[in-house]
Amino acid sequence: MTTDGKANQKDCPTRTKYQEDGRMMEQDTSFTGRVSRRRLADDLWELVNVPSPTCREREAALRFAAMLCTCGAEVEIDETIPESPNVIGRLRGTCPGRTLQLAGHVDHIDVPHPPPKRDDDVISGRGAADMKNGLAGILEIVRLFRDQADFPGELLVTVYGRHEAPLGDSRGLSVLLDRGVKGGAAIVFEGPDDAVVVMALGMSIWNLMLRRNGDVCHEMTGPDKGWSLIRATRDVLALLETKNASLASTAANYPLLPPESVFVGQVRYGDFYNRVPDTAMLQGTRRWHPGRTYEQIRAEFAGWLSEINVPPGITIANEWIRVGESYEIAPAEPIVQSMLRAWRDVAGLDLNVTGHSSVNDTCRLVMQGNVPAVLCGFDTQTGHADLEFARLDRMERACRVAVAAAMDYLGQPAKEPNP
Repeated sequence: MTTDGKANQKDCPTRTKYQEDGRMMEQDTSFTGRVSRRRLADDLWELVNVPSPTCREREAALRFAAMLCTCGAEVEIDETIPESPNVIGRLRGTCPGRTLQLAGHVDHIDVPHPPPKRDDDVISGRGAADMKNGLAGILEIVRLFRDQADFPGELLVTVYGRHEAPLGDSRGLSVLLDRGVKGGAAIVFEGPDDAVVVMALGMSIWNLMLRRNGDVCHEMTGPDKGWSLIRATRDVLALLETKNASLASTAANYPLLPPESVFVGQVRYGDFYNRVPDTAMLQGTRRWHPGRTYEQIRAEFAGWLSEINVPPGITIANEWIRVGESYEIAPAEPIVQSMLRAWRDVAGLDLNVTGHSSVNDTCRLVMQGNVPAVLCGFDTQTGHADLEFARLDRMERACRVAVAAAMDYLGQPAKEPNP
């Protein structure tokens, strides 16, 4: 994993104030207690009122950039993807040290939602839970460290679009990683708000198109009334059911994760009661454990399909949408230990590390960027729901934890670069 190798750290008085023997000296409640629920609410309300559907995030990204600037960060706009610009922010401390990346996506799914609504306890709106609540948290963390002024190292903010599948291809984050815009470790502000995740399943969407020779026709003129296409569709479904059962029963090398799976989410056959269709479509997901790659999963799936005795006149085409790789990081990673200490000291939760079943940007930071990354959700339970909302008390708690983790991580000496 990457580390921040910077010189002249041994005599940094700021670090001595924050850290002793690689551990937080004591929880600075006066610092974490400065997290403001009102500011979190105001920032989330402003963000949730700017729509940002995937691949059309420009207005929301620029709004976030302006807000980040007012919080004291040096801000850069990366225009590589004009409709989905990346926002890069930096807040430097008073002496050299580690760089902690605060990362999140600005886009939300493009599904209708009631207008945003706000009361004293909850803010609702599309993107409120996934993940403009986390972006509000990033703003508050930067604001608090700006006011603190005297801290070691650097906060690096990266906010990007094109996250949400199937339209999102993670190109925004990939552009940043290819540029080398990354930290020695990262916190991604989504996912669970009561866990420290060190591994996750990979996931891709598969699409199967079964096609028969001949045109769409009336049932009375079809050569076999479409039964060959029906049989082929049935056989594919039976095969996938068998393979999923086999995956579920395979002994797990990763007990923190659920079993690997193949899932069928859509089956489409026909469009009218007495027409013989010429195609059938199936779509679903394939989720897999660390240690295997997307390319291996695709090859395995093709092997499964070769087991089917396809009727004459029927063809099967398979296309994939790559969503994210599986990954794991060591529980001993400093950012993991910082998060565990923060949850214990701030929230009173003595957590163990765990796994996560959904794809998020930690997989790209770890696998593409070689950056150890953890999740810190700001009440994401209703993400993608018909009614998305974030509870302000959960946001405040998560923000206090993230502030404490950032203090702890930055307070530890950065490793010197390898000679």
